Amino acid sequence: MLKIMRSHKFFTVFMLSAITIMISVAFIFWGIGPKDNPTISYVARIGDERISLDQYWRAYDNEYKRLREQNTSPEDIEKLNLEDRVLAGMVNRTVLRIAAEKAGIVVTEEELQEAIMSTPYFQSDGVFNQGVYERALKLNRTTPQAFEAGVREDLLVRKMNNIIAETWELSPDEQNILESMKTEDQDQLRRIFQSSKIGQTVQAYIESMKRKLDIEINRDLIS
Repeated sequence: MLKIMRSHKFFTVFMLSAITIMISVAFIFWGIGPKDNPTISYVARIGDERISLDQYWRAYDNEYKRLREQNTSPEDIEKLNLEDRVLAGMVNRTVLRIAAEKAGIVVTEEELQEAIMSTPYFQSDGVFNQGVYERALKLNRTTPQAFEAGVREDLLVRKMNNIIAETWELSPDEQNILESMKTEDQDQLRRIFQSSKIGQTVQAYIESMKRKLDIEINRDLIS
């Protein structure tokens, strides 16, 4: 796949914002020992999928560092109940991926190539650089194969999330509130409603999927 990448010179604006976040997520979930190894402890099992203890702590450390970079104090971070929040996010991600696979959603090779090539982290003078790419993966102790599998999963989850988000709609009460507002306030209020409803719609779908899956949480491993 990387040989094909060398011929590309440009990237889309859309992918830039999404893929920058994707990099940290993919490094969290991949570059770790075989998840099928029965000796690996796991904090959660979703159907046949397992979230290992190593995966969890990598995700936790990544989120903690992100919050500290935003100047969030250790005291405020402690109030966030970060342990449970990180674990819930990882479980929800796995549920969405399982749902996407069941729905037959796929990520093409072209989408995978563009996602990786559009990442500023792997570019030199605005162009994908294979040497930079390989060095970055080496520094993060992962392989191209493992990293690309992680990126593919992230894109799959994003696709599923976007499909679910498209089903949002205002309730009759919310529609009445919107219509009662002055014209200059309606666009802003609609955006607020939309953001809230999309989050609620996605979470409701995830919860409905959880009821159909055999889920085991080993919370004591991270207490």
